Amino acid sequence: MVLKKAWQKKIVVEGRPLIFDHDYATEVVQKRKAYNGIKKLLKEKGIRFQTPLTKMRIHWDDGPKLYGSAQEAACDMRKRGFSVGPTGLAAPDHEATLERLQQAMPWQRVGERREGTARRAKEKLQEFERITQDSE
Repeated sequence: MVLKKAWQKKIVVEGRPLIFDHDYATEVVQKRKAYNGIKKLLKEKGIRFQTPLTKMRIHWDDGPKLYGSAQEAACDMRKRGFSVGPTGLAAPDHEATLERLQQAMPWQRVGERREGTARRAKEKLQEFERITQDSE
């Protein structure tokens, strides 16, 4: 209700307009930005759409369809013959992520693997080995 009133009444502070907007989490803002190119294209074509939070609902001739991501919407639009550019969020590059992790946390072995530790552990475990009647 406060935002609605603020939007209706233009507020000017020191000669500059004061703009009120929803306060979304950073992740939500990023996901909403990913739809910008799609929204621009749909406006140009005069196709009705809605963006409830991080999803997009497009009202096609065959009925409305809800998309969970910009990539999903762009893929369906390409199938329908639209020329859609890249969306704001690219698919995750797992190799690049792994490389960044390895650079950030360079794990190194302290020394050569010692065979003595494994041998001693095996000997301790053999002390607890059950003796079956067949082996007596």
